[in-house]
Amino acid sequence: MGYTTEFTGELKFTEELKTSELARLNSFLGEDTRDHPDWGTELDNYYIDLELLPDFSGLRWNGAEKTYNMVQIVNFIIGEMIKIKPSFGLKGKLHAQGEDIEDIWELVIEQGIAVKHELKPKGKKVECPHCGESFFIE
Repeated sequence: MGYTTEFTGELKFTEELKTSELARLNSFLGEDTRDHPDWGTELDNYYIDLELLPDFSGLRWNGAEKTYNMVQIVNFIIGEMIKIKPSFGLKGKLHAQGEDIEDIWELVIEQGIAVKHELKPKGKKVECPHCGESFFIE
């Protein structure tokens, strides 16, 4: 089965990319790393579940089900893009919400790399007596 985490937010490029740079970046997006042993990545068994923003100014989650290791994925992209554009950078954050109501965190770009910040839900955790789902009320 697996575990689903949904992401909201955007990671913007720190400077505009040229067409050739966008093409290189796009060659990674949506790919299964198992199909690319030449990448030499430790992202075995993971998809690069990111897509370009419509205006080509950054990246966002592509909505794929069962996205894993987003921090590693973003750092892989940063590392690969720096190889062709040393000034490549991202700014911003992605908010993550897992299937478990208490599984919330943010991917934040700090000093040029993606890091994970755990978040604590606000309010009191309650369970719906009808469906058994949990949620927080303030």
